[in-house]
Amino acid sequence: MNVCLVSQNYPPETAQGGIGTQTWNKARELARAGHTVHVLSAAAVPGPEVSTHVADGVTVHRMRRPGDEPAMEFSINQPETYWLGYSWSVLRHLTHLSRTIAFDVIDFAEYGAEGFAYQLDRNEGLRIPVVVQLHGPLAMLTTHIGWPEKDSSLYRVGTFMEGTSIRLADAVMACSGAIADFTAGCYRVPRESIHVVHCGVDTEAFKPSDASGRPRTPPTVLFVGNIAASKGVGTMLEAVLRIRQKYPDILLRILGRGESGFIARLRARIDHAGAGGNVQFDGFVDRDQLPECYRQADVFCSPAKFEGGTANVYIEAMACGCPVVASTAGGAPEAVADGETGFLVPPEDVGAVTQALDQVLGCETLRQGMRERCRSRVEEYFGMEKYIGRVLHVYQQAIDRARCGALSQVAD
Repeated sequence: MNVCLVSQNYPPETAQGGIGTQTWNKARELARAGHTVHVLSAAAVPGPEVSTHVADGVTVHRMRRPGDEPAMEFSINQPETYWLGYSWSVLRHLTHLSRTIAFDVIDFAEYGAEGFAYQLDRNEGLRIPVVVQLHGPLAMLTTHIGWPEKDSSLYRVGTFMEGTSIRLADAVMACSGAIADFTAGCYRVPRESIHVVHCGVDTEAFKPSDASGRPRTPPTVLFVGNIAASKGVGTMLEAVLRIRQKYPDILLRILGRGESGFIARLRARIDHAGAGGNVQFDGFVDRDQLPECYRQADVFCSPAKFEGGTANVYIEAMACGCPVVASTAGGAPEAVADGETGFLVPPEDVGAVTQALDQVLGCETLRQGMRERCRSRVEEYFGMEKYIGRVLHVYQQAIDRARCGALSQVAD
């Protein structure tokens, strides 16, 4: 199959968050499975209109972002204007690529409605099947974290663009049932038309270490991700400060980037508690270093207020045999088996997080059993081969639907 993935987030040049990581995993594994894969993404810095290179068997096309153009006919200072401009750029570059490459299917990330202009412009005679991948639409952010505000122009324009893209797709897949349910209700699409395809993980890269050779370390709690209140970082910190009375040498490692003001408030709280030796901000860590970080941890903790998908970090941690403490809100329960591979806690409940961490850290037998079940769960369901099989099934459904649509038009 000849596949084009469209996502302005694609590592390593542009954001390595959930969307970029999932697109990168999908592209590499499709290529490994023998498919021809192209990725249309954004350039990290101003440069040529488009640059192309091959990495991991994937042909990556980096296009100049709106605003980096030598001459612009409109302002891109507002996010919604940027979304429109970026979508138009995607249309232009995809049209050019499609003249020389016979794509069987195009897979768009839904956030930012990157496929909006292309889908509106599609010539039915040259119609390439389109799949829209749901990672967590804009309206979900408004509902659960309050951004953007519902009366803002970004919300109005952004939700219109995303909703249009979703409804025009030949197939839609979501990385969790929670996202599928929300999207069906908010954007008025039949729930049965949305395929749930949970994220996959490279089980060769992310795997447990030999416990017998692991050096003795302080009880270690790990967080990886965007350092933000919405991710439950403040709740996690308060839980660690409480449990420090029982585990005085406990270490909380926080990996990632975040808004400087929020991090400053976290540091002030740590200093006030006299816990500078118990909390370590390690900044951004390259993806190839992440497996060892998971292996060195006793428990992974990310009690987000709401995590729409089965976040990559949950699955990566479990693949490395690291139990997970996550929130009951959103898609986490679809990844973490409560009491088996970790614990699920109510959002913003410091007491529940404290208790969960204590249970994992305080019982070696429990922790070892969870380690083994974490790995087994990932191998049984979240391995890349099974993930790609589910993705290809959705692609084929999109192709079949587009073909039926084309035949009905010929009949008319």
